[in-house]
Amino acid sequence: MSHPARRPRKREGRRSPTPSIAIAIAALFIALGGSALAARGLIHARNIAPGAVTGKAIRNGGVEPRDLGSATRALLAGGGARGETGPSGTSGSNGANGPNGANGVDGTNGTNGVDGTITPLSATAGSVALPTGSPLTAVVSLAVPVGSYVVLAKTELSHAGAGDTVECVLKAGAATVDQIAMKTLPALAAIPASLQAVVEVTSPSQLSLECQVAVANGSANFSSLIAIPTG
Repeated sequence: MSHPARRPRKREGRRSPTPSIAIAIAALFIALGGSALAARGLIHARNIAPGAVTGKAIRNGGVEPRDLGSATRALLAGGGARGETGPSGTSGSNGANGPNGANGVDGTNGTNGVDGTITPLSATAGSVALPTGSPLTAVVSLAVPVGSYVVLAKTELSHAGAGDTVECVLKAGAATVDQIAMKTLPALAAIPASLQAVVEVTSPSQLSLECQVAVANGSANFSSLIAIPTG
């Protein structure tokens, strides 16, 4: 049995490049070779139709700035020549001064401070003998500086006779500022006596309480003298 003769296979030939691929390859050679290739007559710009070479036909990075002409590089860089700096303008005139502002409102007065503490001056004394017929005898005294004072004085008087008379005076320096006198006292009596005055002391001075008895011997005891500053 005879077999039919095999028909020889046709060898598949290589596909011919399409016109667009051929143009792209030509553009690549132009980019790589520049004007040198063009000068050798391989290909000229007039041989490429406008718009035939697109961005898809050129590999990324295939065209570098050095492959372009100087005018094209300047155009891409925006490389226009920079003009000279112009002269500075003249300074403007100073503005006019504005009007003065109105005066502010006066602040309110502060509150008065608290009065300071006034410290009174004082002195005390024990028993002082008052012999019969003797002049006025100081039973208590107090030195005070210049100033105004309310002065309070007190003592307790006693005597050894019957129907006696006693007298006391309050003095600022040599001046009498208050006094008392009691007569016909009971026998062996002991009575309190008090004096007071407002005095103006113009120089350092001494306040004193002075007493005397007329008939029998006597004494003053539990005496005190207080001077309260008034300003």
